[in-house]
Amino acid sequence: MHHVLHCNSDDSMKRLYLLRRAKSGWDAPTQDDFDRSLTRRGRRSAPLMGRFMQDHGYVPSIALCSPARRTRETWEVVRDTLNSEKTEEMRPELYLPEPQTLLDAIRKINTDHPSAIVISHNPGILTLALGLIGKGMDSVNPFGEYPPAALTVFDFDVEKWSDVHPGQGHLIGFTRPKDLDSSA
Repeated sequence: MHHVLHCNSDDSMKRLYLLRRAKSGWDAPTQDDFDRSLTRRGRRSAPLMGRFMQDHGYVPSIALCSPARRTRETWEVVRDTLNSEKTEEMRPELYLPEPQTLLDAIRKINTDHPSAIVISHNPGILTLALGLIGKGMDSVNPFGEYPPAALTVFDFDVEKWSDVHPGQGHLIGFTRPKDLDSSA
């Protein structure tokens, strides 16, 4: 009767959070894109999203983050509002990535992690999110332009991250900072 027990256990599901970095600005005309920092609005929206995640029990066990300053800053603020231990990996390939690069990184996550967050950039995040949605939403884009600091939550009926495929995500939620606070 192993299979009955197995179906009831949590290891047959993986939860994925896709977070676009918070709003960033061009502080200096000569500044490199990689080093752009969060704006005041970005620094307001990131903790809002962190508290939202905490309130909903959205606590990833591993974070894959683009090493760009604005993604690191976004994650640091969100992480500080989530009171739990988690693994962090700065991944150079997640800087302005192709959607396939994001998917490849997700598929390489250790099976021990029940949930993971990816903090990266558009258009890769939007394209990946659209690609992961299960059937029935082909003609609809629920994300719009996928604004800064917006969070998507997917569940996958898989035991291993390597089994995550396009079109198989159960879209649990999509939340924008302005859904939490009109001034964000």
